[in-house]
This record gives sequence, structure tokens and C-alpha cells, in this order.
Amino acid sequence: MPLEKEDHNLRHSPATHAVAVTGYVYQKGKFLVLKRANQPLIWAPPGGRLKLDEDPHSGVLREVHEETGLNVQVVSLVDYWFGEIGTYGKLLSLDFLTLSESDDVLLSNEHTDFAWATLDDLEHGNPPLGEDPSSFRLSDFQKAASECRRMMYLMPSPR
Repeated sequence: MPLEKEDHNLRHSPATHAVAVTGYVYQKGKFLVLKRANQPLIWAPPGGRLKLDEDPHSGVLREVHEETGLNVQVVSLVDYWFGEIGTYGKLLSLDFLTLSESDDVLLSNEHTDFAWATLDDLEHGNPPLGEDPSSFRLSDFQKAASECRRMMYLMPSPR
């Protein structure tokens, strides 16, 4: 099939799924978790669906800033998830490790509370991540922490 014909078909095919981003915001040994204001009432990292034609890097920067007021640096892709969430349908989520120089959070109306939590805090249910199928798991944060340790190892030491 000629490339022009293939490109035309791709542009006119129906969407197969939505794409979302998650930002594991890391600062001084802790991750930022937010308490959702709407169902499901879970604690989770900031994130949300991409806008039409928005690239994932820009999307995670926007989502983190909209939900927390923080300006973060994207370090790397940590993980991805694909599945169905309630009435949203099929969703592909790209999960990024981000770093923040500030811990001064300004919550959006999408959330009612926030916490900076170590892995030990999360392991002991502080705050509780929840049992909802859409809840993040301790293992999700452990993957982000592992990537943070790997990236810190690769960064040159200040002289």
C-alpha cells in the first residue's frame, strides 16, 4: 500500500483509546500523592488525559502544574498501563518520573488534600492508596523510586 494511502486511512480511522499521563513527583525522598475530590476517592499521583495533539511530555508537565501548581522536570518514562477504567473506556497511561525543586503545593479543585510520602509511609498506609481497581499500588511507586535511583546514579556528581 502506498504511504499516502496508508496515512490517509490512519487519519480517518476511529480512535481506539484515550491516552493519559501520570507524573510521579519526587522531591527530597518523598512522592507527592493527591486525594481525589470525585469518585473514586483515591490517593494518586497527579495526571490526566492528554489534549488532542498534545505530546506526553508536555501533557505531564501541564497536568502536574494544573493539579499542584508545581513546575517539574520530566526525568524519564517509568511504566505504562493499558486497560479499561469505568465509564472512560480503554485507556493507555504513560507514567513518568518527575522532579520538583519545591514542595509548595497549590491544589486544584480536582483534589481535597495532598501528602508528601516516602515508600515506607505508603507501605504502612499513610496515606492509604485504596482498594479500588483504579488505585495505584505500592509497586507503582517502587518502580518510580527504582528509576529515580538509577537516574541519580547516572547523573554526574557536582564538583
